[in-house]
Amino acid sequence: MIDLSLIKVFIIIYQTKNISHAAERLNLSQPSVTYNLNRLRKILNDPLFERDKFGVKPTKLAQDLYPDFYDAIVKIDLAIDAAKNFDPKTSNKTFRLGVSDLGEICLLPSLMQYLIAYAPNIKLEIEEIQCDKVEEWLVEGFIDVAVFNSTYTIMPKIESRNLFEEHYVCIANKNHARIQGDLTLAQYLGEKHIAIKSSTGHVEIDQKVKELGYHREVMLEVPHFSVLENIVKNTDLLVTLPSRAAKVYQHNTDVNIFKLPFEVQPFHVSVNWYKHRDDVEARKWFCRILKNIFSTL
Repeated sequence: MIDLSLIKVFIIIYQTKNISHAAERLNLSQPSVTYNLNRLRKILNDPLFERDKFGVKPTKLAQDLYPDFYDAIVKIDLAIDAAKNFDPKTSNKTFRLGVSDLGEICLLPSLMQYLIAYAPNIKLEIEEIQCDKVEEWLVEGFIDVAVFNSTYTIMPKIESRNLFEEHYVCIANKNHARIQGDLTLAQYLGEKHIAIKSSTGHVEIDQKVKELGYHREVMLEVPHFSVLENIVKNTDLLVTLPSRAAKVYQHNTDVNIFKLPFEVQPFHVSVNWYKHRDDVEARKWFCRILKNIFSTL
């Protein structure tokens, strides 16, 4: 791989046709420019420039390389400039967002409304959170930001800020055959349940039930809550889920929300990112928008 600084030296020498003039434009000493040119000559196995009475002239290889080298440097400079001067109104950046099921249900509709109104060229790619992989994904840049319950996920390399506190409730079909008033522990344990896979961070409920010495019968396990609307509407299965997601279901379908018949500690939903050196301003803006939207939910 060729050092980009060598490519920039090559381009300026090509444009000025003079080593001294190139050094002035690059704000380098003439020996430094010559040293870098010699490094590139060695890599490409070609003199690249030959002396003439006015300075230097490019070889055939240099003439062939210049258009591609120049286009590449222009694109890199434009990308760096865009990152430093991020403007959501004109940016066409793609953000890769890792979210839990709570984020899918509660955040995405409002986030998309905001982007359409205020950042219409920005694109969004969603990745379902896997708690055991999220730190690696953030560090490697597979996702830009992750929003989820990170209470049980240790990520020493990751920056994190709490967005809000959340607690669990239970929802059931509004016409449930056996549950209409307050939900008792006997009723909760006597019914069949839909559960969310623990890999998404939802472990509190089964941990608490086990601590109490009980067991709940899970008939269906799903990767996220967003697939449940028709199932809850047409069965007597219970779902234990965060209160904000429950309110979305209550708004969209005929369900009742019940307080759990046992105490479960609330949890914090956080926004998480890795301090990559690129796109700092864009990432700050995106995290700020996520926080602002969640504060209204």
